[in-house]
Amino acid sequence: MRVIVAAALGAIATACAPHPVPVAVPAPDTHIRYRTGDVLPALGPEAHQDRGLQAAAEALAASATSPAARLTTGAVRAALENAHYPGPARFVVVVAGKEPPRSLFESVPTGLAVDVGWAWRDYSDGTRWWVLGWCARRLQLDDVPATVLPGRGVGIRVEGGKNPRLFVVAPGGRWREYVLTAGSTRWVGDMNERGAYRMEVVDGDRVELLFAVHVAEAIAPVPVLPTQRTLENPYAAVDRLYTRINEFRRVNGLGAVGRFPLFEPLVREHAACLAAAGVAAHKTEQCASLPERATATYYPRGHYYENVAVADTVDEAWETLLASPGHLANVLCRDCTHVSIAAVMEPVPDPRLYVVWEVMAFPAGEPEAIRK
Repeated sequence: MRVIVAAALGAIATACAPHPVPVAVPAPDTHIRYRTGDVLPALGPEAHQDRGLQAAAEALAASATSPAARLTTGAVRAALENAHYPGPARFVVVVAGKEPPRSLFESVPTGLAVDVGWAWRDYSDGTRWWVLGWCARRLQLDDVPATVLPGRGVGIRVEGGKNPRLFVVAPGGRWREYVLTAGSTRWVGDMNERGAYRMEVVDGDRVELLFAVHVAEAIAPVPVLPTQRTLENPYAAVDRLYTRINEFRRVNGLGAVGRFPLFEPLVREHAACLAAAGVAAHKTEQCASLPERATATYYPRGHYYENVAVADTVDEAWETLLASPGHLANVLCRDCTHVSIAAVMEPVPDPRLYVVWEVMAFPAGEPEAIRK
């Protein structure tokens, strides 16, 4: 790994040399698609620089007005949408000197077909704000228009994968699911609402494609990145999420789910475990699956549907959930009647919030606490 990273650093430094000051580079055209660039053999035989992902990284660097600049979910989404990049890219920031930092490129997985884009911004104190984005590419996507007129639609066609499914959420919250057939185009019509139609292609349990088609509006520019934030009380902030989940269900023609205090300590414990591990997942070596624990120990006859998000605020966590239409299927469980939500601060000097939604159905009746 050291040899690979060392070679990568040299290759990246050489590639970056002609562009000492990053600027926001406009996308080459108006379609959402991959734009494969140079091969990066030091990062793996199937690693490529993607010009769209490169443009997104450069836009983020241009928006970092201070070495203390923080990436936000909204800024990353805006950068990817302006660059018309179709994948669920991850970004890493490192503040260092002029030499490319080793830790930046160690974040890129090896042995995968992966897209990479990077940029930096220099400051008067001699520091350099490095940002790198990467995304595994397992599916191929036919070009999709980034903007359309009201009443129009788009065709979605992918190649690869085993059983890809398309999830779409309209600007007003209306949610739909489509099955994709290899080699065939799935038409998504009735795009009448003004705003962003969020689209996500999931294959198995992996998010493979994530993008937005805008109707009758321009894509918002990348905002200036914040340098600080105000920590909020997670207990009080969670109350807003209980309200929002039922508003979202109402828009989609579903009944409200009731707050279930009996399970809140269990959900809070799971969120705290994930925050301590620094991992956003349903299950880790340290944190057992919450649905499995609830089934085995607490109430075996329940059905449990879970979402996990990491963000600076609960509002940003909710926006992260909305931006991932495939995960909204859990929130829109038709037979669910109860929900427990928890938000826990990460135990580090600059903490994020780990938010867990547990939506539940109890076909055999609501569980009750054991009376002593």
